[in-house]
Amino acid sequence: MNQAPPHGWQQQPLPPQGWQQQQPPGGWQQPQPGYGYPPQQPPKKAKAPIIIAMIVVALVVLGGGGTALIIYLNNNKDGGSPKRNDALPALCGNISETALAKARTTNPNKLGSSERDLSTGKSASCSWHQTKGVDGTGLRNSSVYVTTGPEDASQEYQQQVQQAMANTQGTPQQKPLDGLGDEATAVLMESKSAFMDLTIIVRKGDNVVEVSYIGWDAGIFSPKRPDVADFEAAAKGLAGEMVAKL
Repeated sequence: MNQAPPHGWQQQPLPPQGWQQQQPPGGWQQPQPGYGYPPQQPPKKAKAPIIIAMIVVALVVLGGGGTALIIYLNNNKDGGSPKRNDALPALCGNISETALAKARTTNPNKLGSSERDLSTGKSASCSWHQTKGVDGTGLRNSSVYVTTGPEDASQEYQQQVQQAMANTQGTPQQKPLDGLGDEATAVLMESKSAFMDLTIIVRKGDNVVEVSYIGWDAGIFSPKRPDVADFEAAAKGLAGEMVAKL
């Protein structure tokens, strides 16, 4: 049963959440005894078929348990990679290790990070992944894109909000956020999968910050959707620290 979207999100039709689990097949059906005249002297029961049947059942049970264990371990394996010491643009240092740890993305990723000069300002992008042995299972990726001194910061802000809402990978839900810069918006992408995609766009003066936070959690045998409140809090932590130092 679908749950209502978290408080504050604009109501839109929601698809089913999470992976749909298939119902297990029914058990083996025992053959019904036939009708007819019983033999005058019932034959002695052979022990071999019983022993064979017990062995087969044991193999099926053990085989199924082994498969389930493999699926469980694979689904709950550490989702991170060994800790890197990638150097990111200086602006990325506005976000603390504490905020990154809460977002479970403490591994700097230089391949997704850059900085460049614009005609009227500068831009910088920062990217982090999970650290193996530190950030747990499932999936988390975070990235922060900062534009400083654009020609029209309000227009840049609105364009980024529109782009986030134009995402066709799911059903977008939008809500304003208080306490972040001069104006802020969160866009949550609902989909049929366990994958969660949250974007936060903030304008502070002539600076525009966009935080992209994606991921899923490990369930017992398949991925599951993260808790929306926790997911949003982690993304807001990244946005808040970046904006506070601009």
